[in-house]
Amino acid sequence: MSNRTAVAATPKTLTYGFMFISVFALALNLRAAASSIGPLLAEIGEGMQFGGGALGLLTSLPGLIFGILGLLAVRIGKRFGISATLLLSALALVFGIGLRAWVDNSWLFLILSIIGLTGIAIANVLMPAWIKIHGRQHTVKLMTVYSVCVVAAGAIGAAFTAPVAQLLSEWFSPGVGWRGALSLWGVLAIIPAVLWFIVTRRIGYDYPRTPAHTSPTKRMFRSPAAWAMMAFFSLQSTQVYVQFGWLPQIYRDAGVSANEAGLLLATAAVIGLVGSIIMPTVVDRSKRLWVWPVAFGAFSALGYLGLFLWPAEGRWVWAILLGIGGMAFATAISLIPARSIDHEITARLSGFVQPVGYILAGIGPMLVGMLYTANNTWTTTLVFLFALAVLMAAAGALAARDVYVDDQLSPANHDLS
Repeated sequence: MSNRTAVAATPKTLTYGFMFISVFALALNLRAAASSIGPLLAEIGEGMQFGGGALGLLTSLPGLIFGILGLLAVRIGKRFGISATLLLSALALVFGIGLRAWVDNSWLFLILSIIGLTGIAIANVLMPAWIKIHGRQHTVKLMTVYSVCVVAAGAIGAAFTAPVAQLLSEWFSPGVGWRGALSLWGVLAIIPAVLWFIVTRRIGYDYPRTPAHTSPTKRMFRSPAAWAMMAFFSLQSTQVYVQFGWLPQIYRDAGVSANEAGLLLATAAVIGLVGSIIMPTVVDRSKRLWVWPVAFGAFSALGYLGLFLWPAEGRWVWAILLGIGGMAFATAISLIPARSIDHEITARLSGFVQPVGYILAGIGPMLVGMLYTANNTWTTTLVFLFALAVLMAAAGALAARDVYVDDQLSPANHDLS
């Protein structure tokens, strides 16, 4: 392995404490906007007059937007700097997620959702690259903070949205209840917006200068490791966003209350926090990393099998199994900086793995919505998810191989033309 480093465009640095709180605050806002939809799906459908197809589109928006807009993240980051682009991401969250619930027009609701999700999409791609550039000896710690907070945000959004909506409904009215609960996550994004304004003022433009030896962006598809990581990320993301959008409804259709259904989704997400805490270190140190994604795929498959056979009777067991399987997210996201060396390659790899993965993942919730509308049963959906879990295990085993994308893209392996 060659000794290569990318040169940041600014020599200015931040203290670890300020990097910690900045990463913490923004990452904590990168999933609640998606996971808060599922527990209130029925209320949103009634309030915005969405049918099954429209609700399927709504649950698919996070994956689709994360993918399509994520493809532009590296280009935008290169234009404005990574820190400034992360600031714009936080502002998009404040505007889009904070305002969408208070409009009466269904199309405007979707447009504002897209604006907020665009901010998340760009931050998804650029945050690992930002950590790689500025983290220095704290890179693994900051990746742990990032992955923990992203998973925690999903759990918080799932667990607290329905109770907050109920509380606001009792204080004001049912219409205010679900709208206020949804907009809460946009209001909270004001905090990271302020922090990243300070970060941007402190370090300025920080997209890494491209070293002379770096392969052109169009060559990323030449890396088998990048393709394996993209497949692994795609398959786990599809399951995550189907769960965010539809798992509470699966439980509710089995006779579980809305509040408990939200708690079950939150339980799965909270268990994923354990993976977010340990997997960045495991990825950095493990010699047999392939064992972990295979195990996570097996636990997920068992969870879906349980939902098919006894959805209500064993509901907490299935949530726990799906939560363990959800540790695949921290594994997939940690592989991006772990399997790249140059900062430029890290940004490009993140821009390849995550957007393509999210585009494919976005199809899942939409497909589930159409299947449910057509069949009025969850059987086909659960068979579909079971198959995805098995495929995720296989893709994860390939992605976990001890190879570096930089080496696969080097001129020694591929002639530049």
